Amino acid sequence: MLTIILFTINIGVALSGIYIFDYQVDNYINDPLVILLSIITGWVVMFIVLAIYMEGLYILVAKRKPQTSMLKHKIAKQMVSGPMHFMNMRTKVIGIENLPKEGGFSIYSNHTSMFDIPLLMYKLYEYPVAFLAKDVVGRLFAVGKWTPELGCVMFDRSDDRKGAEAIIKVIRNVKSGSAMVVFPEGTRSKEIGTLLEFKQGSFKVALKSKSPLVPMTIVKPKNYDKIIWPFRRRATLVIHKPIPFEELKTMKTLELSQKVESIIASSLNTIY
Repeated sequence: MLTIILFTINIGVALSGIYIFDYQVDNYINDPLVILLSIITGWVVMFIVLAIYMEGLYILVAKRKPQTSMLKHKIAKQMVSGPMHFMNMRTKVIGIENLPKEGGFSIYSNHTSMFDIPLLMYKLYEYPVAFLAKDVVGRLFAVGKWTPELGCVMFDRSDDRKGAEAIIKVIRNVKSGSAMVVFPEGTRSKEIGTLLEFKQGSFKVALKSKSPLVPMTIVKPKNYDKIIWPFRRRATLVIHKPIPFEELKTMKTLELSQKVESIIASSLNTIY
């Protein structure tokens, strides 16, 4: 809905500019400069409206509601739907029934692009999804200030002490009811269909939070990175059966890491 409203504003402003400053002058649409400026103005006005919308709701909702508030999360999910629609992204979800009925669990997934974050936020629509992510995400214009309010935890990979503190915060958020997404590779894999070595330390989240662990595979076609906008990109989220805490609590981090890696890899190159 938000995407439709924003593009309606964009097109409305552009068409109004062309009508007023070009068509009404001589009853023809024939001034390339007016047309170009009207289109640019449409985009500028759309982004200004979006910024005001995000800032207003940040003050009225994000700062006032608890991290797991679904009102707050659904507002954020609508915000990230814009880039998905603009990028012409189509995503299939398999195994949504495997997710626990309530929050308070961890999701371990492979990671191939920055777009994975809005993708998971939007497609897991009924859950208060938050992320363990690099600190650069928290500095994104207009979006960054929302991240801690949603339960996201930023970390600096160059600082081990801060990394340990971030893990503690993630554990606390899981215990508070968040569905925390952890990318155990620690960074994005540059090659579609492959996994980097999993960081064993990331599995402390599942072990220390005493909550279910849900393995998830983000499946993308081999030519995903070669598809140029506006052509459609496709992805599939495969949600595997959760590993209950009663099962994983007896495992060492290495054993758990290998088990989760095997589950994620099992669907990595499957065509859906």
